[in-house]
Amino acid sequence: MIKKFISLVAREYQLFKKNNMLKLIILAGPFAFTFLIGFVYYNAKVTHLPIWVVNLDQTPMSNSIIDALNDNQYIRVKKVVYDVFEAREAMQSGKTEGVVTIPANFSADINMKRHPEIQVDLNTINVLSSNYISTGILKTMGYLDAGISMATLQKKGIPSSITASQYNSFNVNIARHYNPETNYLRFLWPGIVGTILQQIFLMAIALIFTQEFEKGTFAELITRTKSSTLMIFGKATPYLLYMIAIWAVILYIVFPMFKIEVIGAFGNVALVSLLFMLSLLAFGIMVSVFCRTQILATDILMIISAPSFIISGYTWPLSQMPGFMQYLANILPLTHFLSAFRKVVFVGVSWQDVKPELQALLILALVYGILAIAVLKIKIYLETKKSSAVSISHDLPASK
Repeated sequence: MIKKFISLVAREYQLFKKNNMLKLIILAGPFAFTFLIGFVYYNAKVTHLPIWVVNLDQTPMSNSIIDALNDNQYIRVKKVVYDVFEAREAMQSGKTEGVVTIPANFSADINMKRHPEIQVDLNTINVLSSNYISTGILKTMGYLDAGISMATLQKKGIPSSITASQYNSFNVNIARHYNPETNYLRFLWPGIVGTILQQIFLMAIALIFTQEFEKGTFAELITRTKSSTLMIFGKATPYLLYMIAIWAVILYIVFPMFKIEVIGAFGNVALVSLLFMLSLLAFGIMVSVFCRTQILATDILMIISAPSFIISGYTWPLSQMPGFMQYLANILPLTHFLSAFRKVVFVGVSWQDVKPELQALLILALVYGILAIAVLKIKIYLETKKSSAVSISHDLPASK
């Protein structure tokens, strides 16, 4: 019994040694993913999140507020404008996730003890980022409120021991947009669903050509067409239709069941989704034509797609990751899709407001598609040459 057990162990060890992909997954995978996640959250806290300030007061006091906001570790004033509508459009299009509006006559109202109100607008689709921005703004405003009030009261001869308990020079009103109740399901669930669908779709797409190579039916496929482009489009179309149907059901039937409202226009949502699916198809087919076996293709795609949600910037801002992590994230379709998806579906912006993401998805689809076509063209040529050589050998007369 012991000898049989030892022989089984030894046999399995020998098989393991011969399987390079299995060795890579078992030995390198855990360390690779551990370091990957560590680099993503390396800063441990979010800093320098961009906000806009609408300065309608334009006085030394309002300028000091802007300076104080810049001194907070969580936020940075990316732009100062003088038009409320410009700032709101910037937040809607995703250029900023927070807007601070300093009202006109702010300084004069403080001097007259009218208690003016500073308006803070937050995009709470991303719960984590909006919480950090809110914390940074409120802390800064609290310090400023205390400082302004105490300085004003001391000028009037009131002792510092009394002014410390009597500060309240202005109020801060916070308005939360697009996810006002900070619903965590609305924040996280769509991103996870998109990630899971990506993995499922890629696993299916990985079999498009590898099953032809593995089963030996690639030669028969070439008899139908030798055009690599036509071959890819012909084999990919059923998968694309399948993906569109599944995604439409999830988006417009399953989402409403969980009270996740899709407020974006159908055309804008469809455009973002279609480009994402095309880039996924191109990426999956590229891996499929590179690999000889179905297992190898699915293993590669699983390794690539597993951490894609973490590095996509959906929950943890991309700007907080090291440069090489941002580069890695930008070559994955999911990163650009989730960024555009959140803006179009939940904020209701038009396709023009997500042009950078759409352009990135289109470029990825073209690059991966061209690589897939080029590699497949080579394989068609080699298979044709191989078939011709076999045919010639069969036609030659047998030697006596």
